[in-house]
Amino acid sequence: MNQPFNRRQFLTRCGSLALGSASLSAGLTQFNLVHAQTAAANDYKALVCIFLFGGNDSFNMLIPRSNGDYETYASTRLDLAVPKEQLLPLNPLTHSNGVDYGFNPVMTAAKTLFDNQKLAVMGNVGALVEPVSQISYQAKSIALPPQLFSHNDQQTFMQSLQSSSQRNGWAGRAADVLADVNQNQKLSMNISLSGDNIWQGGNSVVPYSINAAGIETLDYLEANNGDTRELRRYQIYQTLLAQQPAHLFQREFARTQIRAWELAGEVNAALQAQNPLTTQFNTQSHLANNLKMVANLIAARSQLSVSRQIFFIGMGDFDTHGNQLGRHPGLLQELSDGMKAFYDATEELGVANNVTTFTASDFGRTLTSNGDGTDHGWGAHQLVMGGAVKGGDIYGKMPELVIGSNDDIGEGRIIPTTSMDQYAATLATWYGLPNSAFADVFPNLTNFEQQNMGFI
Repeated sequence: MNQPFNRRQFLTRCGSLALGSASLSAGLTQFNLVHAQTAAANDYKALVCIFLFGGNDSFNMLIPRSNGDYETYASTRLDLAVPKEQLLPLNPLTHSNGVDYGFNPVMTAAKTLFDNQKLAVMGNVGALVEPVSQISYQAKSIALPPQLFSHNDQQTFMQSLQSSSQRNGWAGRAADVLADVNQNQKLSMNISLSGDNIWQGGNSVVPYSINAAGIETLDYLEANNGDTRELRRYQIYQTLLAQQPAHLFQREFARTQIRAWELAGEVNAALQAQNPLTTQFNTQSHLANNLKMVANLIAARSQLSVSRQIFFIGMGDFDTHGNQLGRHPGLLQELSDGMKAFYDATEELGVANNVTTFTASDFGRTLTSNGDGTDHGWGAHQLVMGGAVKGGDIYGKMPELVIGSNDDIGEGRIIPTTSMDQYAATLATWYGLPNSAFADVFPNLTNFEQQNMGFI
């Protein structure tokens, strides 16, 4: 059960809002002490979420190649169908479901990862409270996530797994449980490259914000500024922060500013102490630049005294209502190339087995074409990458790509067969979250028979 804010947690939130990048892990949940005693200091693990904002059309990312199945796909997708001869053939080890599949032709890097068993596909994942069939959906006899097919609502649900008005995420709740594992209690376990997000916010833990260029500092308040007036401004500001005002919020703001300032210095120093990566990232790609920063932060793990980290990167815009044929391939290639470069960087750093990267999205898109693109759907395939991943395979139950089939609730919206709770719980098990915390972190998990999808 989620606990209400106490005074310390409330002040932590206020402080983080004031700075935009504070990280104050105040307090422990009932599980912290038990887990901290069993966690090895050098047992580093990291989860990296690439959230595909807008809803990725994964039915044009992973495509059936078997004759009858491809013909069904092509007749359903019409003008959006990718030519069969262009598909990059995949040879899943065991979970092919009797159907041959291929990646979109722009995903050569992802195919290399798949063939080398470093990348897996989790089929047909979506927002679910409990299992859904076409009959139960039409009869309105089952619980559903709020406002299906709405971007904001489904982004919130996929990150929080909650139907209530509470706004914290499963990565935040997991970090609450594991908060005492890291020696560095000033730096949050959760680090965002895309600003504030629900997924990483817990009852106590809030994400620490950074960008691809590093930590943003306050303009005109630099300690090493050569301008006499600006240096004087910095000194005056430091003097004000050092005072002890009577007002509670003023004191907390000052303490938070000082801690964040000190932490920024520590993080920047740790980053600057690392040797430059030899792995090449596409400097023109926003995703690749963010992934490179994640790799640099992982390289600095010893200096930062961290053994568990969770990173968040947003990528968009996958909301391809229009010009999908012109826009979507470029997005897929950027995703594929960025993930391959990041995996290569983890190999260079010697931590490929300790870092798992995965995609998530608002929802999938409709099987049907609107004439120039696709509309908001439901289930979607996701990618999971890392040395610990049982790669080279496709997991879960793949849907039938037929309009009006039992998998279609109407307008080509495909019912998910794997819930986000199942997908996330599988990742969290590898990450080291104790089973005793699952009921709180994954509130819908017990509604599903299979709780570990086996891809890692």
